[in-house]
Amino acid sequence: MSGRWLIRRLSTNAIVLFAALIVNFALPRLMPGSPVDRFAGGTKMSAEARDALIERFGLDAPLWDQFWRYLVGTLQADLGQSFAYFPQPVSELLLRALPWTLLLLVTSLVLQVGIGYVLGATSGWHAGSRLDTGLQTLSLIFFSTPLFWVAMVLLYVFGFQLGWLPLSGAFTIGVDAGLAVRIGDVARHAILPIASLTIAQYASYQIILRNNMVGVLQEQYMLTAEAKGLSDRTLKHTHAARNALLPVVTFLGVSLAMSLTGSVFVESVFSYPGLGKLMYDSVLSRDYPMLQGCFLMFSLVVVAANLLVDITYWFLDPRITY
Repeated sequence: MSGRWLIRRLSTNAIVLFAALIVNFALPRLMPGSPVDRFAGGTKMSAEARDALIERFGLDAPLWDQFWRYLVGTLQADLGQSFAYFPQPVSELLLRALPWTLLLLVTSLVLQVGIGYVLGATSGWHAGSRLDTGLQTLSLIFFSTPLFWVAMVLLYVFGFQLGWLPLSGAFTIGVDAGLAVRIGDVARHAILPIASLTIAQYASYQIILRNNMVGVLQEQYMLTAEAKGLSDRTLKHTHAARNALLPVVTFLGVSLAMSLTGSVFVESVFSYPGLGKLMYDSVLSRDYPMLQGCFLMFSLVVVAANLLVDITYWFLDPRITY
């Protein structure tokens, strides 16, 4: 991997982020409704009070002026003040919510890839069998099921009916115990959101790996490896599954974007205090600065993930040169 490629890639990512800044600024303002009306809470306001709010939020300035202030502030790591949580800074609220979303996304992503790898390798190795058909059918069912519906079913069954797990939140308010107890409490609250993301999205990895592994098993080097008398375990994982992994790694960047989108639904269903819930509440309150901050955070995560995917490609396949 050359330094020239890395510089070129970072430059491309900078252009992508600049385009994302433009879209992030435009999208909230395309929504119907006014943040001033939401901020007022439906109460009748005098014209003077309304004008004062508009001026305080900077909404009386031309759009180009608002965009310029937004751009300069972003470059200076100043995302402004939230309308709905005024006068709290957007960056402070984002940093408070980010760890909760990362907990869900990273854990569910590891589980998605792990489950998808095991089931995909098993299905590809037994291609055409009843086991393959059953695993493919199960994956297609979960793949076509809406994420929010999976979350609501898990919430109803394991939270409401059985009472095994908490219904909402990321921790129990008022818990004052040792570190181990608090970690266990956070883990119990995270189980259902993580399970929802995992169940709804593991199928993509399973299907991609299975289909690529079927093709890999027909390659000449697989016949050569089998003729050498290698064990089925070695053939399956070291030769077949490993060489079928590259498309799965490519899908990681896309999957992360899907998981970020899915976190909005999951965190809203479980009232989980992450970026997804924050963005959902900001849409309802027409909180422009908060929406811009959430969109920017999502853009940064997706761009960074795609860069890591490219670097991982280089490590997995020595034939690839940058």
